[in-house]
Amino acid sequence: MPNTLKNELAQNVGTSAATLYTCPASTKTIIIGMTAANVLSNANINLDIYITSSSNDYHIIKNGTIAPGGTLVPMGGEQKVILEPGDIVKAKSTAASSADIIMSIVEQT
Repeated sequence: MPNTLKNELAQNVGTSAATLYTCPASTKTIIIGMTAANVLSNANINLDIYITSSSNDYHIIKNGTIAPGGTLVPMGGEQKVILEPGDIVKAKSTAASSADIIMSIVEQT
């Protein structure tokens, strides 16, 4: 079972749900880290990060507040999340074009 290490990057996440990653068929994926940055210089943002699986949304973080220029690390260290084929990781902010997100993953095929 080969492992592939990858970074998934999303820039300027805003008020519409942005797909960060979709787990491919015949693959299990481990999210080993995630960092979200508020790229605004003058306003807090609230960020939702969630997984859509079988048409249901499961929040990793809901309304996580990030100060201007600040960072939130919702996953990393001891916290890992395993994705099944077809699972979709999404993010949404309370302000337009306000968050950059880096997600580090391991794909197992």
